[in-house]
Amino acid sequence: MKQNQKSAGFLTLMIAVMLLLVGSYAFFESADISLFLIKRFQNTLVAKKLHWAAQGGLECAFVVNKQNTGVLPTLQSYTDCEKEVLPVGERGRLDLLVTAKTVSGSLYDLMSQASESNGRGGRNVSKNIEVTTKSVMPGIFKTSSMLRLTGDFALLPNKNTNKDGKNECITMVVKDKKNFVHSDSTANSKLIIRDNDGYSEGQVPPGVDLTVLNNSAKLGDFSCAPGYQSFNQVGTREGEYLANDIDEDPTMDMFKDLFGVSKDKWKEVRDSQFTGSHAAIINKDNTGVMVENCADKINKAYKNGAKRIWIDGSCNLGSTDTPATDGMPIDLNTPADNKTGMEVMIVVRDGIIYSAGQVGISGLVYQFKTGDRADSAMTADMVTSCEKAGFCSSSAHSAPYKNKAFYTHGALYAFGGLAVDMPDLVFEVFGSLWAEYDISKWQGIISPGGGAGSGGSSVKWKEGTWRDQ
Repeated sequence: MKQNQKSAGFLTLMIAVMLLLVGSYAFFESADISLFLIKRFQNTLVAKKLHWAAQGGLECAFVVNKQNTGVLPTLQSYTDCEKEVLPVGERGRLDLLVTAKTVSGSLYDLMSQASESNGRGGRNVSKNIEVTTKSVMPGIFKTSSMLRLTGDFALLPNKNTNKDGKNECITMVVKDKKNFVHSDSTANSKLIIRDNDGYSEGQVPPGVDLTVLNNSAKLGDFSCAPGYQSFNQVGTREGEYLANDIDEDPTMDMFKDLFGVSKDKWKEVRDSQFTGSHAAIINKDNTGVMVENCADKINKAYKNGAKRIWIDGSCNLGSTDTPATDGMPIDLNTPADNKTGMEVMIVVRDGIIYSAGQVGISGLVYQFKTGDRADSAMTADMVTSCEKAGFCSSSAHSAPYKNKAFYTHGALYAFGGLAVDMPDLVFEVFGSLWAEYDISKWQGIISPGGGAGSGGSSVKWKEGTWRDQ
């Protein structure tokens, strides 16, 4: 009996021990699985954090390029992206590095690398961006106004060489090609875009003698690519022979292109960027009074060292001593001379620009209106100017001038660029015109620290280039 009780007790003990062992194994196995799941969750969380950080770095780099247009992606600084992307609590545990490299031409690769500061985890994401450089002044003229040419015109455009070495010539940028008008009562009056090899069949209207035409059309040391050289002759259908050298930009914002801010910030731009020893403001805040003998005022400022000249109100390009304008930004005596070594920017706010006779203009001239002064007040200045010059002797004669913003009654020679930002008003040259794109006249003062923006870039993602490692 006692033996049976001992056997039963031992059996019970063994079963209890086995159950305990099984239970312990199950417990420890469960704990091990839980620990594995915890570690797996932590690894997944870290991986997600690294992925989000790397993706955030890529987006930050894209914004840097959008905000700092004009600077190549490989020259941008992305050091601030780490603090912009990583939360404060993660900055000691995670690192973020953004780099850029050239792929080809306008294509750049942005790479964002996120890693653990004291670990082995890391995530790399990359994507290509396409950066298209935008010049503030891609052609001789840029205008949001109606551009009316009345006579014979010879223009040497910006050759605008592309990455393949072809010259996609740009002569002018207009808000709407319908706003470009070439009209004259003179028989066979024509607009000629000049290059090195003249015109070929298909670029000119039927019946035009190419030999005679090309004797006068050749100029410069480059040839425009096919489709980038306009020829327009009075009597042909309007716009029929306008080529891609006359560019259309419906969304143009000239002030922002030049100064990097919206037009309503004009006063801040004037008072900060047009002061100092190399700048001058003429007729400050006195737009109701026209600047007579404006050529003398501009040239005097230039002789005193000003390279950036701002004029408030209308500018009547006259002079009390015409020979003294020789070699100056506004040359009324020898206007056909392209002056070397000249660099100047002239801004005219809320006023007209008028010349009663031949005039040579060097540098970049930018004319704009803010809306503070009525169009009727500005064109009244135009009528007054032409009356003084003897072109508006009666109300009948003055009528055509009432919608003008920029007007020359005589030959105009332009070396550099003319930007007329006067919507609803007309930019007109009444007489012959010779104009050359000459970037040397203004490039050096169109810089972030020199009075205006250097131009800009169009930045966009290149679809299909996303890589995640």
